[in-house]
Amino acid sequence: MSRLKRPVNARGVALEVLLRTEQGGAWADRALTAEASKANLDRRDRAFAAQLAAGTIKAQRVLDAMVLALGKRDPDDLDAETRSIVRLGAYQLVMLDRVPPHAAVSTSVDLANARRGKGGGGLVNALLRRVSEGGREWLDALPDETITDAALRRSYPDWIAETWEQAFGGEVARALMDAGNETPEVAFRISTLREGAEDRIYADFDRLDVTLGMDEHAPDARVVEGAVDLVSLESFQSGDLVPMSRSAQRIAPFLVPEPGMRVLDACAAPGGKSGHIAALLGGGEGLTCVERDESRARQLVETLHRQGVDGHRVMPIDIFSLPAEEQGFDRILVDAPCSGFGTIGSRPDLRWRRTPDDVARLAAMQRGMVDFLMPRLAPGGALVFAVCTLGTVESDSADGYPIDEVLTLRPDEGAGEGFVATRLAATS
Repeated sequence: MSRLKRPVNARGVALEVLLRTEQGGAWADRALTAEASKANLDRRDRAFAAQLAAGTIKAQRVLDAMVLALGKRDPDDLDAETRSIVRLGAYQLVMLDRVPPHAAVSTSVDLANARRGKGGGGLVNALLRRVSEGGREWLDALPDETITDAALRRSYPDWIAETWEQAFGGEVARALMDAGNETPEVAFRISTLREGAEDRIYADFDRLDVTLGMDEHAPDARVVEGAVDLVSLESFQSGDLVPMSRSAQRIAPFLVPEPGMRVLDACAAPGGKSGHIAALLGGGEGLTCVERDESRARQLVETLHRQGVDGHRVMPIDIFSLPAEEQGFDRILVDAPCSGFGTIGSRPDLRWRRTPDDVARLAAMQRGMVDFLMPRLAPGGALVFAVCTLGTVESDSADGYPIDEVLTLRPDEGAGEGFVATRLAATS
């Protein structure tokens, strides 16, 4: 990677995110947080950088096809920096109305010159001029007849589109892909165990002149109607608010925990749902949280402490190493690692990372968790198996057990993110 001067602005940060994601294997959201902090971007520029990075990563398949068709150059044959700069410029030209074409081209050339040296922007300029002249028309003319047509038009891998078509039909598959390409909402949960949390949160957002929306299905949820970096707020640092999607906030209530119960959260980190369970229990008494990664377990302890949770246990072990005496739980939550397709809108690189083999591997692991933990329930107890994915075999990992109720949440139906949660009744 070039060591020439790098522009410290929204486009420069977005480019760094693209390169760290493609070359370094970083997750886009984490790379954005790090690069935006390093560049000390203000709230507006950080939001623009996030839009550029996420949008370009999501659209990379169709952008590459456009450059190949119009510029007669295969982006795969370009070096990583040039390829990322061309994608970034092309995204602004065909998918952002707010950026004038001359600005999209000239700033991309500036990035190339800064990264590659004087004259490094020549190829970028030539390719983006072609995109500027015919990109929108090319995109509008793409067919949408078959599911693979739809996948290219919406910039998804064919196999994800085909998986959704098989599960839901073509119309819903297209709606899910469209929802995943929208700018994701920012939502959080109020830490009700912290007295006065809601008042302090609203004071924080009043200072920013940002409005908060509500959800009738998630009473402690608030949706941020503006550009805000939640982790920069005092409300986050103190534990008054917990970043969580509205859908994620439907899972703990679906478990129906009540004060006095013994509850196991089998995959507890990062702690949003654990804290929510604790709030529904009236505190942390009776809650056991399991997290196999020691570093994440330590972070979980800190996170729950910030949320005002007290009296709980955190066990830094693999769930399959849970001691035999740990049984008789009234409620068990298995919020299992999954393919994550319900969160594809907020995780822009996820669609390019997952493979069909991942889905099969994760489904087998999830089934193993359910089989291992169902005998740990007390008579009359319930286990909720939840995955933030849609349309894959993972949703079937609880088949064969007595099902009390299934909760399905879809982003195309206004739920925020996608989840499938299945509540199972104890078998004895």
